[in-house]
Amino acid sequence: MVIDLLEASDRPAAANAWRTVCAFLSEQRGFEGGQLLETFQTLRPRADWGMVSVCRWSSADDWERARAAARKNVELASVLRAARTRFTGFTMDLVDGSEYLFDPPSDSVILVDVVFLPEERMAAYAAMWAEAARTMRRLSGYVNSSLFRSKDLADEVKFINVAEWESVERFFDGIHSDRFTATVDPFKADFSLYLSRRVALFTPPRAEAWT
Repeated sequence: MVIDLLEASDRPAAANAWRTVCAFLSEQRGFEGGQLLETFQTLRPRADWGMVSVCRWSSADDWERARAAARKNVELASVLRAARTRFTGFTMDLVDGSEYLFDPPSDSVILVDVVFLPEERMAAYAAMWAEAARTMRRLSGYVNSSLFRSKDLADEVKFINVAEWESVERFFDGIHSDRFTATVDPFKADFSLYLSRRVALFTPPRAEAWT
């Protein structure tokens, strides 16, 4: 999975640029789909990431080849400059939870939890996440959650947790429980939360187009 955090002064222009990028990527082998999320509320933000891109690839090698091709594409570079959008990307593995749900735009709330950790605290965080997820799954309004770990341990961002809830109210009811608060307390200074909604879904052509 490739997750990009987008800083954009003009969100409609950024969304159009994202669609252009996905159209290019869909012509490359291994691209399986893309989702664009738009942030509407933040908690402890470390950067103004107003949008989040989630793209699935069949392999890391396919993504690396596609990224190299994108960097050489002059027209694509021009579109990104004009949109004044900065992409901060992470190549990640799903290490716990369920596969991210690529769905059409809706009113569901997508929590994007960006986790900043030194490498020596990663195992403890992963154990905490598993315990918190067990609590969340029993709560009304919970839909799905996915824990992604960066392939590059030199990244300051070690994990991105993506969770879906039916509504903002149900999400806040869940995290304000005493049990959840006690579970996440050791890591409360290590993450930034971006409450988002799905705003675009990009479905690639049939796989035969890549052969």
